[in-house]
Amino acid sequence: MPRALLPVTKQDLSFLGILKLIFRSVYIHMRWKVFFILAAALLAGGLQTLTPKLLQMIIDLLLYPETSFFSFSFDTLLPLYFLAFLGAAVLSFISGRVVYAMATRIDEYWRYRALHTYYQLPLSWHDKRDSGENGSRMERAGSAIHSLISEIFGHDIVISFFTLFIVLIVAFLQSPVIGIIFLLPLPLYIFITYTLSRRIAKGQARLNKLADKAQRTLFDGCANVRTAKAFGRESHEVALYAQRWDKYHREDNAVERIWLQQSIFQTAIEAFSRIAFLSFSVYSFSQGTMTVGQIVMFLTYQQMSFTPLTLLTWVFTRVRRMVKRASQLFDLTSELDPLADNPKARSLHPLQQSFAFDHVSFAYQGKVSALCDVSFTVRKGQTVALVGRSGAGKSTLALLALRFYDPDSGAILWDGQDLRNFTRTSLRKHISYIPQDPTLFHRTIYDNIAYGSEHPSKQAVLAAAKMAHAHDFILRTSKGYRSLVGERGVKLSGGQRQRVAIARALLMQPNLLIMDESTSHLDSETEKAIQTSIHYLHGKTTQLIIAHRLSTILHADLILVVDKGTIVASGTHQELIRRHPLYKKLYRLQYLSTHKNL
Repeated sequence: MPRALLPVTKQDLSFLGILKLIFRSVYIHMRWKVFFILAAALLAGGLQTLTPKLLQMIIDLLLYPETSFFSFSFDTLLPLYFLAFLGAAVLSFISGRVVYAMATRIDEYWRYRALHTYYQLPLSWHDKRDSGENGSRMERAGSAIHSLISEIFGHDIVISFFTLFIVLIVAFLQSPVIGIIFLLPLPLYIFITYTLSRRIAKGQARLNKLADKAQRTLFDGCANVRTAKAFGRESHEVALYAQRWDKYHREDNAVERIWLQQSIFQTAIEAFSRIAFLSFSVYSFSQGTMTVGQIVMFLTYQQMSFTPLTLLTWVFTRVRRMVKRASQLFDLTSELDPLADNPKARSLHPLQQSFAFDHVSFAYQGKVSALCDVSFTVRKGQTVALVGRSGAGKSTLALLALRFYDPDSGAILWDGQDLRNFTRTSLRKHISYIPQDPTLFHRTIYDNIAYGSEHPSKQAVLAAAKMAHAHDFILRTSKGYRSLVGERGVKLSGGQRQRVAIARALLMQPNLLIMDESTSHLDSETEKAIQTSIHYLHGKTTQLIIAHRLSTILHADLILVVDKGTIVASGTHQELIRRHPLYKKLYRLQYLSTHKNL
């Protein structure tokens, strides 16, 4: 990601504020390209203004050869006309390419900044938002920034306005009456365009909301296609999407009617202006004060004067729409990370003594307390298991250990030091996490296993896969380790995904291994084999295991019984069986269920 130079706050998210941010980033990163574009536009505008003058001289020389007014011959005028026309075109082309490069660079700058912010924000932020919608918004907003710069600096807008300025000066110098005829329609044209464009922009804002709603319906339905099929609701999903899209088209038609009104008014103003000029030209020609060449020249100038005004529709309408879309990216960039590393945070060192929760309490936003005054210690090399009913707070302990959230009170200690004193990046290099329902990237099996390590050797990847008992099934896939797993690992079974996730975690050789129901999707034989592998790590890697199947954690050095967000008991399996009723009840229920199934 490029070095962040511009701070973005919520106060910057107004229309003018966003334009200011974009222009400042353009100036900071591409100032010499801006100067080149302006210089090229001024020169191109001068050449475009020169071509009608040369054309006038050519026509008048052709119609009035007897006059001695001209000091140029056809041999001189025609090459000059060609060079002026070609020069303006070449400058316009080069300027367009520079604008494209500039728009691409600034688009990338803000995309990468927003994406960096997105990945840094805590789970509490992501929990309240749809990931697919966020990705779609970033894509649209980045494209909007590219279009915005292209609209403002490209499409000959800068050249056209420089040309208009030069044309008005030339017109007033040649004839004050013609200058007034050219100038008078401009304020009315701009006023009507601005007024109607504001209505169009508001309509476009409504269209964007309706489009977002329709897209959410589409993405939600596509993501849950199996559920739709299972309940026979395919037609319902199509009808729901059609309903959303129909509302979009009705609003789109209303906006198109405003576009039509604007076009009619603009055309009428342009027509009246042309009639006024033609009337004056006919009169001047009859009085002998204007030549045919001059009439052609001023007609061309008049056309040039309306070109930038036509582009105002783009400026007033499209720019507002693009800024509205771009605001979604700037809104994301302005988000603050409450878990951001403090300036004095340092890299986490390998675990030497213990990992501990010290009077930790925590509640999810808007919910009752998930943990209340939890304290326990895991010594280096020790295996500690967490057991309890569903919703007791076991998974919350794992998420806090990874600093996906921070405690509301208390502290999580690494060799006696608060985890908040260390950078999150270094923290997660020392802790591996295997979630209950792991997801994979739509990449190869090899890439998914190697994901958490920097440039691991092939031998290390294969060793981790063998330890997770994934090697054999991987070799049976179509391309082995180079097989793509599909979106979220859909091409693999639940057990296969879980084994790949276990291999991914084991490859990191972590100081602390956190397993959250990580064998729940495995058959008994594979589960037992993996438990043997995990048991092999006993004493070598500190382990925190969350389990519903109590049979899988009988080897644990310490078992903590969690209930209603607190630790109600601790001890070995034999100790808890003898003296704690909740643990004894959980074990008996699983024992009876297992033997009943047998």
